[in-house]
Amino acid sequence: MMMRKLINAFVLILSAVSLLFSTNSLAAPITVTDIAGRDVTVNAPVSRVMLADSRVLVALNILHPQDPLKGIIAWDDALIKKAPDLSVAYSKKFPQLSQIPVFPNPYTTDFSVEKALVAQPDLLIFDIGLKSKLAESGTLSLLEKSGLPVIFIDFRQYPLKNTMPSMALLGQVFGEEQQAQAFNQFYQQKLDLIRSRVAKLSKEQRPSVFIERAAGIQGEDYCCKTFGNGNFGEFVETAGGNNLGSQWFSIGMGGEISEEQLIHSNPDYYLMTAADWDSTRKGSASVPLGYTGDKQKSLARLSKLMDRPKFRSLSAYKNKQVLALYQQYYDTPFNIIAVEAIAKFIHPELFADLDPQADSDYLHQTFTALEGDGVFWVQAE
Repeated sequence: MMMRKLINAFVLILSAVSLLFSTNSLAAPITVTDIAGRDVTVNAPVSRVMLADSRVLVALNILHPQDPLKGIIAWDDALIKKAPDLSVAYSKKFPQLSQIPVFPNPYTTDFSVEKALVAQPDLLIFDIGLKSKLAESGTLSLLEKSGLPVIFIDFRQYPLKNTMPSMALLGQVFGEEQQAQAFNQFYQQKLDLIRSRVAKLSKEQRPSVFIERAAGIQGEDYCCKTFGNGNFGEFVETAGGNNLGSQWFSIGMGGEISEEQLIHSNPDYYLMTAADWDSTRKGSASVPLGYTGDKQKSLARLSKLMDRPKFRSLSAYKNKQVLALYQQYYDTPFNIIAVEAIAKFIHPELFADLDPQADSDYLHQTFTALEGDGVFWVQAE
């Protein structure tokens, strides 16, 4: 009996080793060009990846619609701290998500080369915004000398420029080019439609828009961070608006302005980026949008933020031209839905036939393991 058990165990070990070698034998070296313009050689398809931003989960889910966690061996804490609603949505269907090792976000601390060497990933995926920090600290050089391939993607700095190239790049390294192409075709179609209509607008037909970044995250009274010409600023300009933040911050992700500057600018439309940070940010008064969002609660929170005495004089507040939009669109390939929602918000007649909600449902149900339930924007009533 003991001998039989040993033989069975040996057979199982041989089978596992055989499976490992057969899986690895499918991988072959390919050279790709990442968003930073670097040529990187990767054994593809990769099967062990580290994510410097765990919210890239959405992009990987597009590549693997039924298996979003495929190949992820470690990631940062952004999903837990910055997008708790997204974490909840995926955890409900994939409880094993909580077992993935977590490390500190590289924007807030130094990335550990030692931990990466221990994990031995096939690939490390970083946001383009980290490139200068990783290069200046010597981290990027150490990773490359250690034989750990690194690629940079971008859904955050200039997403409308880099989302499709980033998805194509991920499709290459994961061996899912067709899936990436299918998503990009949808993305391009919607972007082309919006741009073609906006191109016919005169300068006077482009209303001024102020974006309050992460509205209410530090309480009702705090204001005002905004976006420059990148990220949500890019969304507003593409949707046919004049992003006021671009006047104050022409380069980068934006910054902070005074309340007096905001009142003086008196925008035609007011856009708040918001999310459900109640569980992670003490004192958050933000509109709790996202996968755990509730419309009535979100509208009530929006009303409270619009009741701030200093801003009651704003034309956008008086005319109820105020939209709260899901903050996490700023770092996901689903950002095209944000562009649609903004376009319909500031040009309702021009985009009367555009249905952002239907497109959001389609993207979720076609490309992800999620249904897309939740509330991702609300307009003042």
